[in-house]
Amino acid sequence: MIRKAKPQDIDAIVELAVESVTTIDPIPELKIDRDAMKDMAEQCLQPAHFLYVSELDGAVVGGLAAHTSPSFWHRGLVCSVLLHYARNRGEWAKLMREFARWCKSRSGIKVAVLEMEGNADPRMIEFMDRVGFGRVTQNVTYVRKV
Repeated sequence: MIRKAKPQDIDAIVELAVESVTTIDPIPELKIDRDAMKDMAEQCLQPAHFLYVSELDGAVVGGLAAHTSPSFWHRGLVCSVLLHYARNRGEWAKLMREFARWCKSRSGIKVAVLEMEGNADPRMIEFMDRVGFGRVTQNVTYVRKV
């Protein structure tokens, strides 16, 4: 079941976020700060932002968090995806469909940005195109070595 996150989901969302950056394509230099993640997840509970979870058998198994802010390039909002992760691909797709619907329902959002690792399954990119995220770009990431 895909639903809006609740305050009691925050700990599970943080654990999913940690799992997402430590198991798929780990970034050893990244010092994970669970408190910072929790603070941002709590912000994303606000109506201007997006925080949904996938729940199976009473357990949170996926999450999608996005934060909106004024755009530099135009009068409107940009929405940045902070977390998109699920323990199974079907739940990830359901979260993405809900996020796409949410973006399209908010006329103020002119751009939504979601990053995928370079080794992402090409079917994920094709799926994103089908739900409305058709512009594929290349990004580079700086991570400060601690």
